[in-house]
Amino acid sequence: MLKPIIRKIYGRVFAVLFALVSLGIVLGTFAEAINQILVSEDLFTAPTISQIFIRTVSNLVVALTIFELAIVIDTEFSSRSLIDEFPEEGIRHALPRFIGTIACALTLEGLVLIIKYNSEGHFDKILIAIAVTLSGAILLGILALSLKLHPASRVDTPAAPEIGER
Repeated sequence: MLKPIIRKIYGRVFAVLFALVSLGIVLGTFAEAINQILVSEDLFTAPTISQIFIRTVSNLVVALTIFELAIVIDTEFSSRSLIDEFPEEGIRHALPRFIGTIACALTLEGLVLIIKYNSEGHFDKILIAIAVTLSGAILLGILALSLKLHPASRVDTPAAPEIGER
């Protein structure tokens, strides 16, 4: 196992790298959208606006997912707390947030694909987008069921006093 200082350094480096990748995607997405708006001869046609919107939303969903990965890496590897004493609690706190973000991003991406395929007339591909949306919803449902069936063990909180105790 890595020593705590090396683990902390690697955690910070990877968290910063993923955060910078996410920032690059956001800036590149907005630059591309502004460029397409300025270059477009007939901006107010439905396909042009919808294509710009779909690409922007799709790229921002990817950026959000990468940024969430940076947060999870930073929390998991570079912070020193109960995670070092109880690794399962660290995973219990960080992993559901990351999986939830991935599932929401997957569902949103599926919805964007449905809009895209519908506007472009590719009705045969809509079933693929529906499958992507349903898989994100199933992943969220399984995450919720897992959290319900395996409640957190309150390691970090003292027991609450009984009613009537002072």
